[in-house]
Amino acid sequence: MDPIDMVRDKFSQDCTVETVRHLLMAHYDMTEEEAQAKIDEYFDIINIIS
Repeated sequence: MDPIDMVRDKFSQDCTVETVRHLLMAHYDMTEEEAQAKIDEYFDIINIIS
């Protein structure tokens, strides 16, 4: 599963940003900054398609 797919799936399950960030860090060995960047990327995509 791609990190962005995980972000989408977890937000669709009503997970918090903090939880999603933690999961990205744990599953993809990301730093907090890298995980937050993926979350920000997700929100950028949502804003573009909305």
